Amino acid sequence: MIKCLVEDVRARLRSGVTINSLGQCCVEELVLNSIDAKATCVAIRVDLEAFKIQVVDNGSGMGREDLNAMGKRYFTSKCNSVGDLENLTFYGFRGEAVASIANMASVVEVSSKTSRTAKTFVKLFHNGQALEVCEAELSRPSGGTTVTVCNLFHQLPVRRKCMGPLLEFERVRQKVEAISLMHPSLSLSLRNDASCSMVLQLPKTRDVYSRFCQIYGLGRSQKLREINHKSGGFELSGYISIEGHYNKNMQFLYVNRRLVLKTRLHKLIDFLLRKESVICRAKSGPASRQPTSSPGRHRCGPELYGIFILNVTCAYSDYDVCLEPAKTLIEFQNWDVLLTCIEEGVKIFLKREHLFIEPCSEDIREFNEDNDFCLYNAPVLKPSLSDEKSIQDSFKKACDEIVDSYEMCNLQSKDVKR
Repeated sequence: MIKCLVEDVRARLRSGVTINSLGQCCVEELVLNSIDAKATCVAIRVDLEAFKIQVVDNGSGMGREDLNAMGKRYFTSKCNSVGDLENLTFYGFRGEAVASIANMASVVEVSSKTSRTAKTFVKLFHNGQALEVCEAELSRPSGGTTVTVCNLFHQLPVRRKCMGPLLEFERVRQKVEAISLMHPSLSLSLRNDASCSMVLQLPKTRDVYSRFCQIYGLGRSQKLREINHKSGGFELSGYISIEGHYNKNMQFLYVNRRLVLKTRLHKLIDFLLRKESVICRAKSGPASRQPTSSPGRHRCGPELYGIFILNVTCAYSDYDVCLEPAKTLIEFQNWDVLLTCIEEGVKIFLKREHLFIEPCSEDIREFNEDNDFCLYNAPVLKPSLSDEKSIQDSFKKACDEIVDSYEMCNLQSKDVKR
């Protein structure tokens, strides 16, 4: 018999999908909530041994009435109608994050104070169940919100076991750094309470370049070059480094300052920087390719990848980020126009910086075959002699099959005289 799932089962299933990791979801959701609340300072504390998180901000805060509604699924102050979904100026808008975190943790405490009142109010969640809002014994000195999450994923031992403390904390750090790059006016700190160490301390700064310098040092930041390009209703802006890196950890791509992951844009930019520029060539190798070898296959050393911090600005109605809870996957209404803008912009940048090289036909063919889109400005590829012979052989074989089929048909249709 088909029955409706009871409420606690629905909540567990939904919350487990919405908050699927400590670092990439829980911490991120809380920090983005602070940014939506116009915070200028956010402090994060993480203890992966106790599965405890605390995020403190100086944002607008909440009074008793808002705290009463906070944590109820689909309750939010950021979206009031379907029309608002066409102009998503906030990071959060579904009213699911806090409710899901409360369902995944044994205890969640939210204390908050607005600048208009002297009182600080507290709301507790125990195993997903909200308790009454009450006045805090200790008042906050200023407006803002503190969210403390205890014993996260206590009902999901398999998920906990998959989270190695070192790797998971590294993911938290990378996520905080990625958020900070698009918000240089925000002061951010990250403390590892398990080791009692301050991992990140990023005071507010004037721009993305300065923030990158804070995180990765002066040497790397001096290699950055600015890029700006507009086309077809899209604007590409940010920085590309003139040197490569041994992994992709310094590749940051945003759409309207929202971090996106593993898109066609990443594939395109990665190809352009590795195959159509000298940026990703190993320093120890010769400057020119060997004439006797295939240009796309020649390697002078370990493979390098581009470094970039790029933001695409466009109308909110041009794309959809509601494909999965983390909102890092994205679909555009018109991929072709956007991909053309990106390809044009990056190639103009490479030529301006005297970094551009013509890609070999083999690399272009391989890229076009491996992806569901093609390079816009790719030269027309002439088939090789082996390709032409293969085509001729296939054509001859097809003609022979047609002739054989025709003769068989005639043979079967002849009258048989007895």
